[in-house]
Amino acid sequence: MDGNDSANRETTRLISAPLAAAVLMAAMLVGSGARTRVDVQANPSRLQWSLFRRVDSMPGSSEDARIAAEMSFPRPLKMENVGGEYRLPSFTITVAPEPSRTMVRRSVVLSEYLLRHEQGHYDIVVLAARALARELDVMTAASGQELSQRVQDCVDKHTDRAKALSEAYDRETDRSRDPKAQVRWTSRITAALSDPQTSNLAGLPL
Repeated sequence: MDGNDSANRETTRLISAPLAAAVLMAAMLVGSGARTRVDVQANPSRLQWSLFRRVDSMPGSSEDARIAAEMSFPRPLKMENVGGEYRLPSFTITVAPEPSRTMVRRSVVLSEYLLRHEQGHYDIVVLAARALARELDVMTAASGQELSQRVQDCVDKHTDRAKALSEAYDRETDRSRDPKAQVRWTSRITAALSDPQTSNLAGLPL
């Protein structure tokens, strides 16, 4: 991508669905004791230019392209009470482009190189979602209210980390204009995706 409005861009690149009072139902289920499983699915796993809305300009931005990746959760989620401890049920976090905010300028050549750069931003969100899922997978609390707050704090933490990584990615690749740096970051991201337990990327936490 191109442009110097990093703050404006990064506030729109990652959209994380709030997961607390509005999502976690007050009604509790008594669980069987089976281990919670929180999975992550990227839909799609690979970006295509057809997912990007063509625009003449991006107000307040000089970027060539922008991927806005959204983490979404099934609603509602019913907390489980297992032996006096509250936890989340098994569910899947879905990462997908947010159509209205995923765009590319009409004047831009739709190159594979630029698409790979946007894929890097998307994959960073997938990696952050995986780190979030690992924490939610084992999270318990003494009350439903405490669990709701802990979950929301966890979502906020990993959202902020994804934003910081996305900013570092743009900064170090000069928004894709530095081919050598782009290759390094692409290699790092690919290696991180191949390890389901990855907890950091380029020295920054996920």
